[in-house]
Amino acid sequence: MKVTELSSFLRPLKGSDMDVVREMERYGIIGQSESIIDSFLKLKKASKSEANILIEGESGTGKELFASSAHMLSRRADKQIVKISCAEIPETLLESELFGYEKGAFTGAEKRKIGKFELANNGTIFLDEIGEISLNLQAKLLRVIENKTISRVGGLESIPVDVRIISATNRNLWNEVRKGKFREDLYYRLNVVYLRLPPLRERKEDIPLLTRHFIDIYSSKEEKVIEEIGDDVLDLFYSIEWNGNVRQLENVIHHAIIMSEDKKILLRDLPENVFYMISKSNILESEGYIRKDTLVITETKIEEIEKAQIISALEKAHWKISEAAKLLGVHRNTLRQKMKRFNINK
Repeated sequence: MKVTELSSFLRPLKGSDMDVVREMERYGIIGQSESIIDSFLKLKKASKSEANILIEGESGTGKELFASSAHMLSRRADKQIVKISCAEIPETLLESELFGYEKGAFTGAEKRKIGKFELANNGTIFLDEIGEISLNLQAKLLRVIENKTISRVGGLESIPVDVRIISATNRNLWNEVRKGKFREDLYYRLNVVYLRLPPLRERKEDIPLLTRHFIDIYSSKEEKVIEEIGDDVLDLFYSIEWNGNVRQLENVIHHAIIMSEDKKILLRDLPENVFYMISKSNILESEGYIRKDTLVITETKIEEIEKAQIISALEKAHWKISEAAKLLGVHRNTLRQKMKRFNINK
C-alpha cells in the first residue's frame, strides 16, 4: 500500500470537523476520531477561562501536548509556560524546585534560586504527574493556590504570583483521594476543568493518520524515502492494544524506518516485541503466528488463518462488513481489501 493511500482509511469529515482537525494539527495533535476531536473542543473552551485544568490519561496519550495547546490558546499565550515533572524530582528537592530557595536555606544553597512558580508568573505552570507529590507538599501547594503567594524555602517573604495551573496524571486522581493519598481540597482546586485523554486503543481509527504523520517525520530525520507500507503491517497496528499509546506507535514506526529497505515498511522491519502485544481477540493471533519460545512469521500460514477467521466473522455478522470488521478488530476498509485479496464473496 502506498503511504499516500493511508488517507483512504479515514472517515469522511464534515466541514466543521475538518476545520477542527486542521487546527489540531497546528498544535501538533494528530487525529480525526470523535474522541480526540471532542477532547480538543473541550480544551478550547477551557482555554478561554483562567480556571485550572486537570488532564488525566495513560502514559503516551499526549497530556503535555494538550497542556501546551491549552496555554497557546489562552490569554496567557504571550507569557511563559513552565513545565515540571513531579515524578522525576526527589521529594526533598521538589519544594525548592517549585517555590525556590534563599541563600543559605540548606547546605549547598550558595545563592538564591527562583522557583518554577515565580518563573511562570503571569503565565502557566504545567505540573506533570501531580499524583506523585507528598501530602506535605500538597498542603503547601494548596496554600499557594488559595493565597496566590509563594514563600521560598528558607525565606520569610510572601511573594505574589499570578499563575494558571494545568496538572496531569496517569492515575485516577479521585481514587487516590478515596485512598487518602491525595487531598480532596487540593483535588477540587486543581480539577476545575477535567479532561480525560482517550488511549490509542479507543481511537484506533486514528492509526492511519498517525502512521503517515510519523513516517513523514522520521523518514526525513533518517534521510530515507518511504513510499509504501505493507497491508499486513497496518493490520497488525490495528491488532495491538498499544499500552504505550501514541508514543509507542511513534517508536515502532521510527524503528521500522531505520530497518526498512527498498522504500517499504514490512513486517520484518518492526521490533520483535510488537508481535507479543497483539490483542487476544484479533485475527492475527494464532499458534502459527506467534510462539512463546520463539518468534515465527509464516506468510502462508497467516493467510490461511486470516481467510478462515474472516469468513467466520462475516457469517456471525450476517455478512455486514462494518459489523464483521468490529468483530475482527480491524477497519472496514482493511476488511474489504482482505476479502478482495482472498476472493471472499457471499
